[in-house]
Amino acid sequence: MKLFYHIKKALCFLLCFGLLFPLAGCGKSSALLRYDISAAPQNLDPQFATGAVEQMIIQNICEGLVRQLPNGEIVPALAESYAISESGLQYTFILKEAQWENGAPVTAEDFVFAFQRMFNSVSRSPYAEQYASISGARQIMEAGAAASSLGVSAKDSRTLVFTLAQEDPSFLEQLCHTAAMPCNREFFEESRGKYGTTAKMTLANGPFYIRLWDNQSYLYLKRSASYYDAQAVELPGVYLYIRRDVPTAQQEEAGEVPLTIYERVLDGSADIAPANYQQAMAAQAQGCTYQRQSNTVWALVANSNNQPLAAENMRKAFFHCVNREELEGYLQENMTITDRLISPEVMQFTQSYTESVPVSVNSYAPEQAQAEYETALPQANRSALESLELLVPNEANIPFMSGMLQQMWERTLSSFVNIIALPREELESRVAAGEFDMAIVPFSSTQNTPLEVLGQFTSSGQWNSRSPEYDALFHAAQEAKTKQTLLPALAQAEAFLYRDCAVVPLFYETTYTIFSPGVDGVELYPYNGLVYFKNARCYR
Repeated sequence: MKLFYHIKKALCFLLCFGLLFPLAGCGKSSALLRYDISAAPQNLDPQFATGAVEQMIIQNICEGLVRQLPNGEIVPALAESYAISESGLQYTFILKEAQWENGAPVTAEDFVFAFQRMFNSVSRSPYAEQYASISGARQIMEAGAAASSLGVSAKDSRTLVFTLAQEDPSFLEQLCHTAAMPCNREFFEESRGKYGTTAKMTLANGPFYIRLWDNQSYLYLKRSASYYDAQAVELPGVYLYIRRDVPTAQQEEAGEVPLTIYERVLDGSADIAPANYQQAMAAQAQGCTYQRQSNTVWALVANSNNQPLAAENMRKAFFHCVNREELEGYLQENMTITDRLISPEVMQFTQSYTESVPVSVNSYAPEQAQAEYETALPQANRSALESLELLVPNEANIPFMSGMLQQMWERTLSSFVNIIALPREELESRVAAGEFDMAIVPFSSTQNTPLEVLGQFTSSGQWNSRSPEYDALFHAAQEAKTKQTLLPALAQAEAFLYRDCAVVPLFYETTYTIFSPGVDGVELYPYNGLVYFKNARCYR
């Protein structure tokens, strides 16, 4: 009886304790998050992985000195603090006390080794050029100097110093890249050439580590107990499913069509999915939430290899007919007229490039278009001119909007252009093969810089502007290293494209990502498909 009394008393105490402090043991805890990726990762070596999926995974299992937020702000990550010298040539970082998943400390030497790996003469990283402002980098790349001469040094285990050969205002932003993540020399050497290729051969120092890696089905990122900020991570883990929207051999044989990722969110087997405007609104009605991004600009381009648009005046005639104001009322709610080729979410020096760098070129000039048309007409191939086609995506109301372009050309030039509406994949395939006259195509950034899109119009780019003058302007922007020289150089290159009628921006598109009910805190980046899970929660 006495024993029973004590047990009863203890149970009462525990019950009362639980009622008074429910978060201690009975609180709501986050469930696993389920996210679908577009391809199986091939290599998770931070200094060499180039795919968007690989870089997204690396950003979640590794942590560098600083991190860039989706709004462009740069915040300390593994760096406890940092200082930049008055000359702008020396960056000193003090590291937090942190560990790798195997318990080894993360040290300044891990960063030194990572950067020296990038400049290894036997196998140089594709990102080496990004860090060419570091002292010794040019000598290593161009004259074969030893990687150990690179201006990256460890004063002690927690003090890292970068010495630059020239000022580089974008250097902090470059340190947010996966290539700038640390690398443990001992673990790397023990991997014997297999570093980053399996779960066992991948070493994490971030909020998650790879617990399972099956390239046929999924990866499981498990919350890391050794992460220095582990208490802030609520997700127990993330399942990264590989192409569940693509039919397996068995499904193909049975004639089964797998669910789309969007449908999986609605049926409860996924938590995140891309969506168009109509899908986002429908999902919201079923209790889902969504985030918006505006990283895609749709623009009118011409095939300069095809007659009659190979003639500069003929191309300019058609492009000078385009009046964006007439298109305003024909776009759906997630589309906004723009005269800029760069999306408003691309940053330069942590600010929106289009907001901080004004470029105004009015390409609508109907009288000039008529004069250019008359000049080009005598040399034009009449049959080719009469069979001109405009390829457009068969989505939203873009084909209907394109009818307004058709009317502009008829009204100003008395020239009829046939509109061909295609699925986006077919449109992009035909454009890539050069099988088009004119097309409305998307321009999106996979990197947080205007240079990526502008580079597509150089003589070696997809949309060759055939202009040495533009090549020189773009090269000047590439070489500019200070804010005072880079921003004007970018503006000059961009303005040239509009004056030369290499492209006519039409509108930017707001895309959507939906989340199942109870999911929040996921950080989506407007470029490169980066999704960051550290601050996410999933309450089902």
